[in-house]
Amino acid sequence: MPALVSPTQVEDVRRLDARTGAEVVALLASSVPPTCAGLVPYHAAGYAGFLAAAVAPPTALRTVRLRAIRVATAVIAVADWRLLDSQLFLNGLAVRDDHRGRGYGSALLTDGLRLAADLGLATLGLDVVTDNAPARSLYRRFGFRDLDYAVWTDIPAADLERSGDAGQVGVLDWPAFTAHHAAYGFGDLSVRRGDNRVGRIRLVGTALRTEPGPAGAALAGALRRLVQPSRSYSIRPAGTGSGDDGFAHVARMRLSGATALR
Repeated sequence: MPALVSPTQVEDVRRLDARTGAEVVALLASSVPPTCAGLVPYHAAGYAGFLAAAVAPPTALRTVRLRAIRVATAVIAVADWRLLDSQLFLNGLAVRDDHRGRGYGSALLTDGLRLAADLGLATLGLDVVTDNAPARSLYRRFGFRDLDYAVWTDIPAADLERSGDAGQVGVLDWPAFTAHHAAYGFGDLSVRRGDNRVGRIRLVGTALRTEPGPAGAALAGALRRLVQPSRSYSIRPAGTGSGDDGFAHVARMRLSGATALR
């Protein structure tokens, strides 16, 4: 579908004032499915501050690239691109409800292809819930194809009680974690387990994400008195894009090779 928007209307956001930050974060938060509300950083209380810091460095040094479309002075569409390894990853894309169906999403994806080409990246990636048919259709039209799947699953309270299964644990970057969480409302914590392996958890507000399986549940249980989560969940690989368990099923899609740079 051709964009109904001139490419020149897509701008690189290099500075986030309070108003623009609030508009961008509200849009990105609206792109998250209701079943995942409160579990991703877009919903963190200080995420606008995080984005403001992320876009502050010179363009050549940034790993976060915000691309936006304004009508008058209001941001009505935004794409949050991340430079991850050797790919450009679409962390989030959203269009304001009253401006949908006008080609803004297509314009932002077209702009993303140009951005990838400018950066010399031949691969683009994104995650999308499998039941979001309109978004999946749009991405497929641009050449994205399913790579693999994941399911988001709550950890039963009974599994959290088995904290002893984690053995002795130690937190490796507690000062940095607490400072980041206090400033932005989310943070990642590295934990060394009894088997000397290092695991990671993410805390968004009071929602804790851990690694899948019994080891992750035990790790969450061992840390529950320290971080006091209101909810604990994990994300594990899935063989297909649907199933009876879990509260969200996600497809990772990829566009790679010469197709990405047409």
